[in-house]
Amino acid sequence: MKLSLRILSVLFCILAISTLVNAQSVKFFKTDLHRSDILKDEMSEEEAERVNHFKAFYNSRGRLVKVEFYPNGDRILAEMRKREIFPRPRAPFKYFRMWNPHKRELGEELPASKLGSLPYYRVSYDGESAIRTVEFFRKRNLRLWTYFLMKQEGETESHLSIVFASQQPLTILDPHLFHTSASEMKQGWIADFRHNRLNRPLETVVSDPIGNRYYFYRFKHRYETEGDSLNPVSFRYTTSEYYLADSTKMGSHQLIYDESERLLKKEFYDNRNQLLETIEYIFDTERNELVTVIRDPKGGILHRKVRKRK
Repeated sequence: MKLSLRILSVLFCILAISTLVNAQSVKFFKTDLHRSDILKDEMSEEEAERVNHFKAFYNSRGRLVKVEFYPNGDRILAEMRKREIFPRPRAPFKYFRMWNPHKRELGEELPASKLGSLPYYRVSYDGESAIRTVEFFRKRNLRLWTYFLMKQEGETESHLSIVFASQQPLTILDPHLFHTSASEMKQGWIADFRHNRLNRPLETVVSDPIGNRYYFYRFKHRYETEGDSLNPVSFRYTTSEYYLADSTKMGSHQLIYDESERLLKKEFYDNRNQLLETIEYIFDTERNELVTVIRDPKGGILHRKVRKRK
């Protein structure tokens, strides 16, 4: 009797462990479709490897017991779209320490022998001068994303697309232009940019290789001059608005720059344009310090930080 209880106890433990190991996330979705709407146009197993399909399971009496969906076609379409739209980097390459994707300017060319452990850009070209791809490496053999300059049919100017090589936030590209609430980027996801004539971004759309859109940004730029005619001071205001794929507004923030392109202030707003928070950047040239002040909607100081400028 004791032996039987021990055996049952062991079997129960094995069953519990097996259940935990094989546990999966399960969701249920309502549908008005019937069996005949789904299970039609039977195909071979070889053909099913190339297209989206339903896999039907029957018991020994020929009764349908389970149906599974396999999105094989989605995966293949994603691979084809990526291969057809974005050209592969092609030797010979040049290496640079700096790259401005909006102005499309490269700086500080490096020989391949001196790349070291610092971040760098690897550039391939179409012909002698037209940039084909710009790959960003955090260090040698660690590529994070790739810039593509593409021309669509009927366009005279190329547009910028960025494809991420791994899951990272979009804010890693620009912590000021983008916001953490709309920043998810998975491997293979694409950020498409549209710019104005001054090379300022007007829109950024984030999608996957199949074309599913997840969220997008819209940017507005304006310039204002303060002071009198003898001592005018110009400021640039850039407003960044972020939306879900269905155009539901998530929020916005405004960036204020001085004539030297130094960021002076960031103002954050909710989806109803109510002020949430303000961050001020105060430059003390005599002490070579940058003072960061975070304020609440009423102007009260929430945080103050002082650090030496590099």
